Amino acid sequence: MNRPDPRAEETQLEFYPLRLPRWPALLRLRRRDPLVRPADRIEAVVAALATVMVVIATPLAAAVGTEVHANHRLAYTEQSQDRHTVPATVVETPGTADNPRLNTTTVTVSWSLDGVQHTGTTRAPADVEPGDTVDIWVDDHGAQVPPPTPTIHAAYEAVGGALLILAGVATLAAIVVGVTRAVCDRIRSAGWQHDLDTLIGDGRGHPTNRP
Repeated sequence: MNRPDPRAEETQLEFYPLRLPRWPALLRLRRRDPLVRPADRIEAVVAALATVMVVIATPLAAAVGTEVHANHRLAYTEQSQDRHTVPATVVETPGTADNPRLNTTTVTVSWSLDGVQHTGTTRAPADVEPGDTVDIWVDDHGAQVPPPTPTIHAAYEAVGGALLILAGVATLAAIVVGVTRAVCDRIRSAGWQHDLDTLIGDGRGHPTNRP
């Protein structure tokens, strides 16, 4: 007598039905319930579309954030490669601090790069005197430029941009749903009032004659 192979029983596959999520808003659209008015179905459709819009916007916002991060990081990396500091000689000082809280002032400075003389202004401690030297940022041509932006800012800007897009889409969806709900509530209230007037009378206190 042949006995069943226990290993065959262990490897036997069991199948389970996979069901899609049943959203209450979508179920309301399929019911043929007389209590479900057209305004209810319209509100459910708008709410479902708003949800889909936010879901679709999420990966799009992430893609935009990724692109922003890549572009800004490349730009900031190029800044760090093209900009460097040079010593500049203080030519003129105002004599007083124009920012007492930081004890700094704006001074006129001059510097030379590749035999070319340049002049400009920069922030320096309030106690500097003509002839002192301060470091300033310049590009490869010797022109004065701001310090390079740290590359970590690219991540901050990417996250901020993605969240801004997602928040904008979510806000728009919430406004559309709110306006639709308010309009549908007015339509439902008018319909309920009409049905109530029809049930108890003509709306002026006179009951409807019934056989």
